[in-house]
Amino acid sequence: METKMSPLARELMIVIRRFRHGGKKRSGPMAGRKQSEGMLLMVLRRKVDHGEPGIMVSEISRILDVKSPTVTQLIKGLESDGLVERTADPADRRAVRISLTDEGVRVTDSVIREMESMIGGLTDYLGENDTRQLIQLLNRTHDYFAELDKNPDPDGEQDSDASASDKGERPL
Repeated sequence: METKMSPLARELMIVIRRFRHGGKKRSGPMAGRKQSEGMLLMVLRRKVDHGEPGIMVSEISRILDVKSPTVTQLIKGLESDGLVERTADPADRRAVRISLTDEGVRVTDSVIREMESMIGGLTDYLGENDTRQLIQLLNRTHDYFAELDKNPDPDGEQDSDASASDKGERPL
């Protein structure tokens, strides 16, 4: 298959894929937990810190920028593990609020400490200048993809890699 990708773009793609396929899972509080579950737990923990009794699935969905059915599935798993609980909203008995259990608070605090340690370690490893450069590059990367989401290919053309992906082939 012929590709239009430059060698530099191909090298970038390979490096990005290394993060996705990073090898064996690390041990610790996130072992066995999906990243999405950790994010949901942290959203709930932030609300608990503010003294709120719990939040509705629609609010979690808005904060995480995912659809409500996705949040509902995550909550089912976390509830069966004893980390979250559902309670009726006192103002509207049909509505349900989600909050952390005591065990959920403990696990979430542990996840937060692990993440802080990991990011702090990366910052120490990179040093101040490289960390600031990484922040700048990641912000620019985010802006690029956000702009792509707003303005998909103006010509309406698919590149050869996109059409190959549609056929089940992968560019790598």
